[in-house]
Amino acid sequence: MPTINLRDPRNRDATVSAEPVAQIATVRYVDTTGAATKLQHVLKSTSEHTLERLLAKAGGEDQITQHLISEDTDTDIERVGMFLKGANRVYVNEAGETVFRIAQTEIIRGPMGEEKARRPRKQQSPNIETEFPVSWTGRLIKKDDAIRSFVFSSKLQIVHINGLTYDFLYAMAKELADAKSLMLLGGGKTGKEPLVFRRGATPHRGFLEGRIDGERYVLILHLSKLELKRPVVQDAAAVVASEPRDVAVPAPAPISPALVPLEKPADTVPPLAASTAIPTHKPTVAEVLAATANTPTPGPAASVPAVKDKTAVAIKTSKRNKIAADVQTKTGSENGKSGVGSAQATSDKAPPKSRAARKPKTEATQTKS
Repeated sequence: MPTINLRDPRNRDATVSAEPVAQIATVRYVDTTGAATKLQHVLKSTSEHTLERLLAKAGGEDQITQHLISEDTDTDIERVGMFLKGANRVYVNEAGETVFRIAQTEIIRGPMGEEKARRPRKQQSPNIETEFPVSWTGRLIKKDDAIRSFVFSSKLQIVHINGLTYDFLYAMAKELADAKSLMLLGGGKTGKEPLVFRRGATPHRGFLEGRIDGERYVLILHLSKLELKRPVVQDAAAVVASEPRDVAVPAPAPISPALVPLEKPADTVPPLAASTAIPTHKPTVAEVLAATANTPTPGPAASVPAVKDKTAVAIKTSKRNKIAADVQTKTGSENGKSGVGSAQATSDKAPPKSRAARKPKTEATQTKS
């Protein structure tokens, strides 16, 4: 039964006792005769009769069957099944020999169970009964939060040893019961170190719980060496972006001619469709001048409607230029025959040539039309 040098919030310290919490058995095991049963350690085998040792003696798995039949070394009749009392733990090597100088390694793991680091295990000295008493750290934790944040492996009950320590512990239990919380305890010189009960034992965090019932009290020291933490869930996009990788620049996709409209030059006249009817009537000079005069000319501020079909506009312009050329050709022919009025119709053109020089050009133009 260990003793603890405990200090209260008023900086008063006293030596009290710590006892394991008794577990009241609710189930009793009996044998066929109704007598009470008890647990007993029984020797299962010796180090000389393990599978590794038998394989080494036989020379392999193929010869072990014949070796067991001939040597009968699978069990030790004198030792197997004997009751063990006061057994101690020892460390052995691969050959089954007892070793005395061993190096213990402490493995540190993360919240997901992955191994983070390894370090030599320190043989810490006990700090619960020294010149530096176990103190209150001032950190109160609600009971509901403590259950969900720590894994409690064991607990001890703090009890008084005389009347003075009774008042000392009762005041602590009443304060914790009113707060409905657990107080984190710390040891060592700083008063914040984990509690070590024996030399080389695993350090534990101590949480003190207090309850009262009239003049009675109970102080329970909960011990924990494992804290529960919620794993950090990262966004999938952030994880992919943070991973180092080779960045491949994709080649530019080829441009399909069917997706990009090709604009034709303004002076290019597209071929006429098969269904386009070629007019056979040739307008006169008066009809062409009347059509030109009636065509409105948009001013600088006038809004020009958007041209949706460039092909139709190009065909219409080509027809108009062709008709004007035919009219001029016909007018020149008529003026050459009559010999008069040529200067008025073609005042901005060159003087007409002779009949012999103009006749082949007129025939070629008419044939092309």
